[in-house]
Amino acid sequence: MIPHRTTARAVSGKTLSDADERKFSAAIYGSILATSLVAALDVTEATAQEMTLTLLTTTLVFAVAHAWSEAVAERIAFGHGFVLARLVELTRREWPLVEAGFVPGAALALAWAGVWSANVGASIALALAVLQLLGWGVLVGWRSYDRWPAAIAVGAVNGFLGLILVALKIAVH
Repeated sequence: MIPHRTTARAVSGKTLSDADERKFSAAIYGSILATSLVAALDVTEATAQEMTLTLLTTTLVFAVAHAWSEAVAERIAFGHGFVLARLVELTRREWPLVEAGFVPGAALALAWAGVWSANVGASIALALAVLQLLGWGVLVGWRSYDRWPAAIAVGAVNGFLGLILVALKIAVH
């Protein structure tokens, strides 16, 4: 058990398993990554196919990288050899990071399929990615305060984070 998580549980009086906490963490990180990627891809000359594949493969690579780094850290901490089954288990725990790219990826895939242009697909994907961040914020606000005004306020802050990523994209390019 990680000490700061124990403290957070004691303060809130709510419990989640470590596995559940990791799923949320991976999904939220995936949402931030997806927002950043779509914002960066939107200003390139990438096709809808390239944007779709870049988003989905990048989230997969990051999930595997997270799993690999945790596997290496465990080997350092506990002094055991490489165990493929453990790496697979850790990669499964990071799968929500990949799933976070599915919703914006679907908008890009529809552009790839010709339903709309790559620019429209990127704009829709970006809006969906920011909405994911807003949704995570509302969820954390609700879990933290059990009141809708606080949940909406925290959600707005997280949505604002997504908008800052979009603004930085526009400023840089």
